[in-house]
Amino acid sequence: MATGYSKMVLPFNQVKEKEFLSRPMGCKGVGFSFVRYKSGEGATYVHRHKVQEEVFITLKGTGSIILDGKRISIPEGTIVRVAPRVYRALGNDSNKDVIYMILGAIPPKKFPLGGRTLLGNGIPNRKKVPRWKKQ
Repeated sequence: MATGYSKMVLPFNQVKEKEFLSRPMGCKGVGFSFVRYKSGEGATYVHRHKVQEEVFITLKGTGSIILDGKRISIPEGTIVRVAPRVYRALGNDSNKDVIYMILGAIPPKKFPLGGRTLLGNGIPNRKKVPRWKKQ
């Protein structure tokens, strides 16, 4: 195989709850993963990042995303870009499994703010934004 690229195959029926793929693919700047949520499941908490934006793509099924406390349906084929500092949580309010692709950035090793600052500490203001609950 030529150098400078990598390739893998992950059929949707083999996607587990979370498949972090950046490191196995050798990515240096692009972070991405597949997430499968069964009916009623979702992110364990609503969170936000300090400077990183994220992109969520619904690959299979119809899911939901909470953005600053507002729940939005995101059917298959929907792409949502979320700016930093927007509280977010991804989940599944439907009766069938949903599969998402999540894209973000991997901070450079010498990023001046450090990875934790880039991503945030993941601890939301619980009074402002609750945990994921199926509606």
